[in-house]
Amino acid sequence: MEIKFLADRPDAVPILARWYFEQWGHEEPGNSFELTCERLNGKLNRNFAPIPIIAGEADGTVIGAAQLKLREMDIFPEREHWIGGVYVDPSVRGRGVAAALVAKLIELAKNLSIKELWLQTEALDGGLYKRLGWSVVEILDYRGHRVAVMVKQIGV
Repeated sequence: MEIKFLADRPDAVPILARWYFEQWGHEEPGNSFELTCERLNGKLNRNFAPIPIIAGEADGTVIGAAQLKLREMDIFPEREHWIGGVYVDPSVRGRGVAAALVAKLIELAKNLSIKELWLQTEALDGGLYKRLGWSVVEILDYRGHRVAVMVKQIGV
């Protein structure tokens, strides 16, 4: 498995857009697959957030994605840096792809001197993220979903 910036594989934008739209984006009023593609094309960054990354097989098949985001939850404007959009193709789940993507985003955050990362998950016990050392800060309802908000301090 290889992890790259989406900026280095812009041809993967439609794959991520389909995943994101089908998983989460279809719930947003007025959203579409095309708008999701447009938003991703506007995030082809390597040195500042938002930074989308992808995991791929040796043959170039994209199998997962994640993003270093800015202020993902608008109810917490003081919480600046987030990990979000963690998605792994169902055919390869359970192979450590999500953990590798999160580790890469933590490495990127360290390189950018980010000291604290946040995320939200519908796994109220923290799931994978708890196993990776994240701490649940609170559980709340956000945009129609019950989510756990988690934090990880990054040693810079």
